[in-house]
Amino acid sequence: MSRRILASVEGVSPFWVASPEDMVLQKLMWGRGSQSEKQWRDVLGIIKLQAENLDYGYLVEWAESLDLADALTEALAEAGV
Repeated sequence: MSRRILASVEGVSPFWVASPEDMVLQKLMWGRGSQSEKQWRDVLGIIKLQAENLDYGYLVEWAESLDLADALTEALAEAGV
């Protein structure tokens, strides 16, 4: 959570959220074990929405470390990135 983001929404106290990169990695890990279509759709959605803002170096580094490189490559291709 060191990359977490402090979100501020009008009328709500500020709250912490995970970075999009960490959410992609976490959902790829969850999906790997369960073959969950929901996790896969979420990953594609995050990548498509955040494509211009993602730290791809961080994603690739951690995907390799977590043995998710193939899944990340597939997700990026399917998302059109």
